[in-house]
Amino acid sequence: MKNRNVVYFVIGSVILLAGQFWLSSRYAKPVPAAQAQTQPQPAPTEAAKPQAPTPTPAAQGAVQPGTKAADPTATHTLATADFRLTWQVATGALKQATWLQDGTPFFPDTFAGLGAFQGAGFETVREEKEAAGTSVIFENAAGDRLTYHVPPKGFELRVEGLSPRNAALQLVANPTSDEPVKHLGRVFTLSEKSVEAVTWAEMLHDPFFSFLGAKRKELPPSAARLGLDAGVEKDAKSQRNHYFAALWKLPRPAGRDTSGYQLLPEGGRLDAALYLGPKQAEPLLAFEKPFTRVIDYGFFGAVAQLLFWVLRMVYRVVGNWGWAIVLFTVIIRLATWHLNTKQTISMLRMKDFEPHQKALQAKYEKFGGDMTKKAEMQKELMELYKKNGHNPMGGCLPMLLQMPIFLALWSMLNAVFELRHAPFFGWIVDLSAKDPYYIFPVLMGASMFAQQAMTPAVGDPAQRKMMLVLMPAMMTFFFAQSPAGLTIYYFVFNMIGLAQTWWIMRSYQPQPIKV
Repeated sequence: MKNRNVVYFVIGSVILLAGQFWLSSRYAKPVPAAQAQTQPQPAPTEAAKPQAPTPTPAAQGAVQPGTKAADPTATHTLATADFRLTWQVATGALKQATWLQDGTPFFPDTFAGLGAFQGAGFETVREEKEAAGTSVIFENAAGDRLTYHVPPKGFELRVEGLSPRNAALQLVANPTSDEPVKHLGRVFTLSEKSVEAVTWAEMLHDPFFSFLGAKRKELPPSAARLGLDAGVEKDAKSQRNHYFAALWKLPRPAGRDTSGYQLLPEGGRLDAALYLGPKQAEPLLAFEKPFTRVIDYGFFGAVAQLLFWVLRMVYRVVGNWGWAIVLFTVIIRLATWHLNTKQTISMLRMKDFEPHQKALQAKYEKFGGDMTKKAEMQKELMELYKKNGHNPMGGCLPMLLQMPIFLALWSMLNAVFELRHAPFFGWIVDLSAKDPYYIFPVLMGASMFAQQAMTPAVGDPAQRKMMLVLMPAMMTFFFAQSPAGLTIYYFVFNMIGLAQTWWIMRSYQPQPIKV
């Protein structure tokens, strides 16, 4: 009964903490930020009409005297083989990049944009065809010019600026509310050896432990490489995975203040490279090697990358990511077959010791809670194990050795771009999205229940009976919202485990216990 109450307490505490964290992250007020001063704008002469959101003061800045900025709602669009790019003419900011393969936008509609020339007030925009693609050029009468060199195919843009008054290029604007960065994940800076990353939510909301003095986070330290997660998935109320990125590669570290990151010119000139594309190793490596770290493989990143290399090798043979995951699971199960066999045999062996263990407990029961006698009972039990050549930790060690593999697989299958919108068969049309009919989560939970019911176990029967139902139910609920590729992996893994456990139990011969 005591063990059961402890389990109830732990589960209830986790549920309460998760609910409190969700409520605090959903309803906490965004941090107030000081607004940059701007010169008064003349009142519009046209009749009032609905307009798109105007750029934030940090992105727009004070307009250069002597210029007449274009209408803030005016945009310019250019399509390549991979994207449809949209700029705001008045600031030269890249407001949107749309992935043409499936229409996925990189940013929310209210996003402030990338690469705004502060205070330029551009009047015109034009295109020039070049051998390497198309140049989109923003200009004004004061001599400010901002040029985006866009290739016909590929993910890397070159950005060049000219400003007689040394205006800065706003690389990433720091918003004052959630709306401009809704559904976006992290903003980060990179060095040769590490990534400094912070989510927008962590900067715009009070942390859960703010009552203990925890503070909101700030933008990561300035660097010559920086960027943010991108890709707003369709019909996503909340988004955990981001398969695209917008990355800046600069000739020198960017400036950082409350408005965000800026690139300051040298001699009125500036240049930078901008990557807009998927988080895939090959194009990121071609852009620059350190940028491959934006693919979040989790704590066991090296293991996850090795496992993904194996998965890709399998995919090259079968040509379908779903079947690749199935065969990959078989390979992982075969590689850990010996460890799982030792674990199951150790549990069967513990079952053989159970009568002797209960006899010892009955022998010392009369001493109640005497700690000295409990220590003597434990010593006598360990001597019994040693006499029979049994290690009671033999069932736990194989499980612990496999944990890095499981955690690395979890991170890898959640992060890789290759699984995004990859079909399997039937109703599974996207391995990166949840099973729409929850069939595989239910099958996974059922296989987990069957494996637990088959596996020999010792301990309190009431506690075992409760966990026999509770754990599969919790895992089914959890996997119902997980990517289908991950759920398929664990289902196949459990089914092979069922077959392995059945075979071991069928061939196991109990050995007599030496007392």
